[in-house]
Amino acid sequence: MTENGKTRVLIVDDSIGICRTMAMIFDRKGFDADYSLDGAKAIEAVKKADYGVIFMDIKMPGMDGVSTYREIKKISPNVRVAIITAYAVEERVQQALDEGVNCVFYKPLDMDAVIDFAKSGPVKS
Repeated sequence: MTENGKTRVLIVDDSIGICRTMAMIFDRKGFDADYSLDGAKAIEAVKKADYGVIFMDIKMPGMDGVSTYREIKKISPNVRVAIITAYAVEERVQQALDEGVNCVFYKPLDMDAVIDFAKSGPVKS
């Protein structure tokens, strides 16, 4: 949460277009949205801010979504994470779910479902 009571959302995707579009939609829906274009930058962002929800592409150059998820959960164990993917990488998706990812969304995204997931905010400890 931010100081104004909004849920803070982080979008992690190597596509600047997806990041900007999702951030704009979240901002319009009353969230405080940021984005990172790769896993390493996402980890740095999580170290600096308290995100309630993260939407992360599973397939990115460098550190993929599953590896990034593992590191983020060490820093912020209560954050809810949804993997987003356009690829048939079912083995990686299953691995992400086995490791504790909360949800998977396939591109093109159903933004109503994505917003509903974000409204749930962080995991209650």
